[in-house]
Amino acid sequence: MNHERQPPPRSGWVEVQTPAILIQQLKPLAVSTWVSGPLRVISTLVNADLPDGSGVGEQWHISLTRKARRPHPTDVRRALRAFDLAGAEEDNHHPGNARHFWRPVDPTKRVDCECKDTDAVVVEKDGYTFSTPAAGPCSGCQFEAATGKPCPLHPTEIANESKGPR
Repeated sequence: MNHERQPPPRSGWVEVQTPAILIQQLKPLAVSTWVSGPLRVISTLVNADLPDGSGVGEQWHISLTRKARRPHPTDVRRALRAFDLAGAEEDNHHPGNARHFWRPVDPTKRVDCECKDTDAVVVEKDGYTFSTPAAGPCSGCQFEAATGKPCPLHPTEIANESKGPR
């Protein structure tokens, strides 16, 4: 596979610098960051667990945000078209403002992620869904520990742990 980045999106998007911390954390094979108005897309080519459970393989992943809010469905459709990922699977593993879309490079691996059968799926008030391992640890609590934003499932547990024993 040629490890070049994904082709630039269709018109209306401007490439911006990808924060170095993201590159260090994600260790992508390729990465680029794009903005269009209030929307930001981080596009990566990564080696990740394949959705069919057959091992690790190359996948395109885009993370879409809208200035401190979750993107609207119209934003999602626009970004998926622009990055030629219409039909990519949405697979979020934590709460937050970003929506994550995945597409294996190998077309034979493009199935629904097995995590949707094994993990607990959380549906928030606005319809946003994320999965968390049924046996723990809670993805929302991990997100809270990293960001300080309350876990939608256990909003007081981290706060109570930081106060020490009762």
